[in-house]
Amino acid sequence: MPRCLQSRLQAALPVIALISLLALLLAAVPSLRSAAAHAASASWPTDAAGAEPTENDRDDQNDENDADAPDAADEALPKELLPADADGDAAEPDRVILRVSRYRELSGHVKMEDQNVIVIRTPRGELESFHKTRVHQIVRLVNPEPGQRGVVIMRSGQMREGIIIEDNFDDVAMEIEGIRVRIDREHVDYVRLEPTFEELYRRFIDALDPGRHDQHITLVQWLIEQRKYELARGHLEHLEEVVDEDRITAVRRLRTMVDAQLELIREARERSANEEEGSSGRSHRDRSRRSPTPAEGQRLLTPEEVNLIRVYELDFDRPPRLRVSRETIHELIDRYGTSPLIPGSPSERNRLFRADPERVVRLMFELRARDLYPQIEVQGDPESMNVFRQRIHNTWLMNNCATSGCHGGPNETRFMMHRDHHRSERTRYTNFLILERLEVNPRWPMINYEQPEMSLIIQYGLPREWARIPHPDVPGWKPVFTRRDDSMQRDAVRWIKMMMQPRPEYPIDFDPNPTDAEEDEPEPPGDRNDSTASPAR
Repeated sequence: MPRCLQSRLQAALPVIALISLLALLLAAVPSLRSAAAHAASASWPTDAAGAEPTENDRDDQNDENDADAPDAADEALPKELLPADADGDAAEPDRVILRVSRYRELSGHVKMEDQNVIVIRTPRGELESFHKTRVHQIVRLVNPEPGQRGVVIMRSGQMREGIIIEDNFDDVAMEIEGIRVRIDREHVDYVRLEPTFEELYRRFIDALDPGRHDQHITLVQWLIEQRKYELARGHLEHLEEVVDEDRITAVRRLRTMVDAQLELIREARERSANEEEGSSGRSHRDRSRRSPTPAEGQRLLTPEEVNLIRVYELDFDRPPRLRVSRETIHELIDRYGTSPLIPGSPSERNRLFRADPERVVRLMFELRARDLYPQIEVQGDPESMNVFRQRIHNTWLMNNCATSGCHGGPNETRFMMHRDHHRSERTRYTNFLILERLEVNPRWPMINYEQPEMSLIIQYGLPREWARIPHPDVPGWKPVFTRRDDSMQRDAVRWIKMMMQPRPEYPIDFDPNPTDAEEDEPEPPGDRNDSTASPAR
């Protein structure tokens, strides 16, 4: 054999071997498929001949199994007993503290995160990116509900239990046995919240098997321990309809207990109402004539109205994310095309469609195109409203002022706020607009933008002996600002100064004022804002 042919055959041998291996693998595929089919069929019962059951056979088998199970439709809980749906508003960005090393920490809001990388925006507006393997610890700050308990884990290893009021970049505010304290962040490792009643209740309902009446009775017993008697009675009424005879006696015994507790509560409320009516000296006729308080029947702002307030409060030094649609830019050019602020040439106008949204919004403000403001989409709180959320609304306004016994309950007072779903942006912005527009007395605005220290929300939070206009002397009232140099008071003044000046007039039909008049109060120092001044936007 020629030497050249022999060398070519030697070179081709590996290729021939590879082709042979592939042929063997392909030949094995049908047998693998057959084995898999056999294994799958083994899970289904077969007839005497060993044949796989048909679809009709499977349906018959399912029907037989369902015959012994309780009817799911009969066992399903009524809608009023199901937990309320979670708030549908967009979640706020996570707040984190990154401990990069022993000597370096950064705090900010998470802008992007995956399993490998985390990107945050610091309070100074800078973006910082880290690979997670290079970060020693990621501390995620918590957002407690009013009255929610938790544990502060100290860096020393000690733990402090109490009501968590706020978890901040600078400190942690909590209440321990009725005493409010602030702990510097440098001493805190992290905060762990205990589950709220709503969270625990949702877990119970999610785990509840409709056919397991013993589980349902255990849920009722837990509700009684939590003193949620109305909710417990609703579940007992449902159980009385579906429970078997073996457990009906236990259900009726619990129902008797719950009804007795509710009757005691009703009698106590009636006694309290009669005492208040007698001490006030008002007749029933006088009480029926009173004007409704602002939150009675007062609507919440719509998402569109919340967005409009955000537009008017934009701060271009630290703007949130903005979006302006192409249709809105078309309308802007069509309506204001004759203005010298609108580019004249087609090529320059086309650049507007590719421009940064901030530039387009600035142009709309310069044109005073207020008819198009509702079409600006502000995807987050302006800086001033972010401070209002973190430092005022969720810190002390809800925990101290909007409680059920004060301005968040059924009391006769002009100043009422919404408390349900208080972390919802609709509730938060509605409460802000109540503060903005409510006139307890025209001489003393709730928010005094010219002299923030003279705002009623600050004056009413001071001890009565410190205030220029003290809070009315009512049972149970306690001052919010208990020190001369209180950090919460400083935050409130700083927030008021951050709001847009001169004040814009939001085009929102919302009036929280009752119709009755109040007696005069002392004249505050200085003059109010001139109501005829043109707004900046």
